[in-house]
Amino acid sequence: MNIDWLLAPVTQAVILGAGLIGSLALWISAKIEARRAQKTFEAFRLSTQTLIKDLAGRVAEIGEAAVSYPAPSSSMTVQGLNLTTRTKALRMHRRGENISSIAAALEVRQEEIELLLKLERLAETPVV
Repeated sequence: MNIDWLLAPVTQAVILGAGLIGSLALWISAKIEARRAQKTFEAFRLSTQTLIKDLAGRVAEIGEAAVSYPAPSSSMTVQGLNLTTRTKALRMHRRGENISSIAAALEVRQEEIELLLKLERLAETPVV
């Protein structure tokens, strides 16, 4: 096998030159691709900033249009009849306790107990 042509200085120079030209071509194509990616990213960044500004404007419009409701006053504390209190009141009434003692024991207004008992009587009466 004759490999003397590989050891010749001209052949080595041609191979080295081809490698350098190939490396230069790869470097240039990488730069072009990087530039293209940078432009794409910049366009995306600008569109995102525009969308953010639009959304901020919409949020500001909604905030201006929102109705501010006054905070509930602390003097309006109403203790309603929940199911447990309602059940206790009905049991106490069935045992024969009067309305004022039921209201005092459950810490509920007497009018609420009276209303509860009236509603219970209406629910018990059959509809004709």
